[in-house]
Amino acid sequence: MFEQVVFRCASCGGLVVFKYPSASFSIDKSSPGIWRYRSLLPNFPKTISKGEGLTPINKVMGVLVKNERFNPTGTYADRASSVISSYLLSSRASGIRVKFEEDFAYSLAHYLDGVLHVEIVLGDPLTLDYSDIAVLSRTESVSLGIGRDFSEDSYLNYINPLTIEGLKTISLEVFERGVGVDRVVVPARTGLLAFSIWKGFRDLEELGLDIPYEVVAVFIKNSGRSFPLDLAKFVKVYEVEWDEVLRSLLKLWRRGFVVKPLSALAFTLSNILDNSLAVVTMGFRSLAPSGSRNANVRKEILQVLKNCGEATAYEVWKKLPIYTLRGIYKVMNSMEKRGEVCSETRSVGARKVRYYRLC
Repeated sequence: MFEQVVFRCASCGGLVVFKYPSASFSIDKSSPGIWRYRSLLPNFPKTISKGEGLTPINKVMGVLVKNERFNPTGTYADRASSVISSYLLSSRASGIRVKFEEDFAYSLAHYLDGVLHVEIVLGDPLTLDYSDIAVLSRTESVSLGIGRDFSEDSYLNYINPLTIEGLKTISLEVFERGVGVDRVVVPARTGLLAFSIWKGFRDLEELGLDIPYEVVAVFIKNSGRSFPLDLAKFVKVYEVEWDEVLRSLLKLWRRGFVVKPLSALAFTLSNILDNSLAVVTMGFRSLAPSGSRNANVRKEILQVLKNCGEATAYEVWKKLPIYTLRGIYKVMNSMEKRGEVCSETRSVGARKVRYYRLC
């Protein structure tokens, strides 16, 4: 029988976390994405997966990294979106209001496209980048709004128990692969990702399994922390100076790696600490909406459309998985504005789907 999820404790208002008292660690290789670990995930009647999880582990400039860019929209938020959208589908919700957070809002909109309506609520509309508007406008099930009431029961917050369950699958993958490191270094802004990875390891320990990994959360020094839990109770906390992160960031970019400062944070500390695995989002080519830097990807998109005749942005991305789906959307949007490709929207069942072709 399906049960509604309780997001906040009725007594203290604190964040609720899932417990699995009769679970076991079994891997269902027939299930898609993160749902191979369904024995340690909420038991929903219906699940939505778009291939999230099982991201690669590689060595970059001497640092072992788990690269979350290889999720469908290029961010670890896809793990959370898979769990959240599965819950909403199973609960037969008709719509959801989501407070805008860059990666999370886009990821959830992608997962719920054609499933239910998503209203993305902006606190300050000037914080939304024009490229995000372009991407979100392609999703037929999305509307944008301005919010003044951000009480906990008025919208879905990124910090919630379902997000934690999705993000913790990073630790389940590390354990399954038997990665030979002492610690997992996690970039921290709110601390949610570090807590989620710690919880995944803790869930395994409660099953009697030997977990050799220490979770390390790394912040920018003097950045100010805003996590509702005392993170130091669960993981080891480090701080690094911004100038150290900047040096790593510039070094990576000069070597051709496209890295956000938050990911460079984990990379920096992993380069200092021995025998560590850094959780990062790291790209390999720029997907700027204009300019010479995206010339290669434009050529590759044109070649895909030439071979296929027509394709959705998702189908193009499946042919070019080195890029993020979000990046493909942005580049194809700029290509359409320049007349390099044309598009047509068609109804497919209850959904509207946009197909691209050479003009």
